[in-house]
Amino acid sequence: MNTTENQEQAERQLVSRLIQGDSKAIAEFVQQYADDVYRFIYHQVGGITQDAEDIVQITMIAALNSMHRFRGDSKLRTWLFSIAAHKVLDFRRRTGRRPQTIPHDATAPFQTDDLSPEQAVEQAEARQKMRQALLQLPPHYSTALVLKYVEDMSVREICQVMQRTEKSIESILVRARRLLAEIIESSEGAHDEA
Repeated sequence: MNTTENQEQAERQLVSRLIQGDSKAIAEFVQQYADDVYRFIYHQVGGITQDAEDIVQITMIAALNSMHRFRGDSKLRTWLFSIAAHKVLDFRRRTGRRPQTIPHDATAPFQTDDLSPEQAVEQAEARQKMRQALLQLPPHYSTALVLKYVEDMSVREICQVMQRTEKSIESILVRARRLLAEIIESSEGAHDEA
């Protein structure tokens, strides 16, 4: 059995154990997927930690409650991201909130051991510009970009998460990249004039 088949079999076994209510399986499920789901949601809510944590909890509970509906047509992670994407949209509808600015703690640099202080600052500033630009995109554009470039999903997996056709996702990605570039260029132009 190759690695992919082993992973698929392990996933099927985990799903079966989850459906049976196995508490060890629940802990394994949360440990295996919560960080990925958090990272995805965090980018969707503009780096607001409390909102991301709340939506992750809601997503994981919803997934566990509907595990019996998982058909195995996609990876469990992809199915979970689909639930997370819906929960983010529900959150935005319910709260009427889409952050307009990035909180300070969301711009903290990542691991910068190999960078000079100047490079670390430049990298942090670039990430902040990117996050700020993502907030200005329509939600389905930012979702597609985060799934593609942060979560490294294929177009096929993004189709499953967003429940759209491949042609639609490819079109969204093209338009989203173009709009993102325009937003960044515009903000840099405004910054230069200041």
